[in-house]
Amino acid sequence: MRALLVAAAFAAPLVSGVLPAQAQQVLPWCLKAVAEDWAVDLCYYRTFDSCNQERFYYGPKSFCIVNPQYYFRHGDPDQAPRKLRRTPR
Repeated sequence: MRALLVAAAFAAPLVSGVLPAQAQQVLPWCLKAVAEDWAVDLCYYRTFDSCNQERFYYGPKSFCIVNPQYYFRHGDPDQAPRKLRRTPR
């Protein structure tokens, strides 16, 4: 009976279609694509220039913004990373 329960516990994720967790990469720039009756955030740009080039495909109301998830995790993408200063003891 125990062997059957153990086998069922290991087989359940395989049968249910559960996939292993994958890390999602957060990139620094989002394109806010705006049309007449819809808007969508496309957050897969590494540089402002690549975002800015793509925005022309979505019309004159579209614009690039800093990805909020990236900003709160890593800070401003245009600034160099801050170095921590240690005071000598």
